[in-house]
Amino acid sequence: MAGFGKALASMDAAIMASLNDGCGDYRDASGRVALGIELIIDRNLQHAGPDGVFLSTAVGITCRNAEVGAVSRGGLFVIGSDRFVVETIIADDGHMLTAACMESP
Repeated sequence: MAGFGKALASMDAAIMASLNDGCGDYRDASGRVALGIELIIDRNLQHAGPDGVFLSTAVGITCRNAEVGAVSRGGLFVIGSDRFVVETIIADDGHMLTAACMESP
């Protein structure tokens, strides 16, 4: 099984190397900080509701779990001068996670 884990880690690294939008930091409510995390930023997330699919104002931020550890509501991603507050986790497969965030002024 160690070979599979290594292959999965290599695949995650290749995905982030080709799709990342830059590096940023994550700060949680308890003060824990993760610096220099590769991040994928997805603006104009779609939301499925009773009236169909529409664009939301949320921003999706994807990162590797191994780089950031746990991400929770109220956490803060900082990318350059942009700040994004975590509203909820919308995907987490144990290796990569995506958080729906609101941009903070």
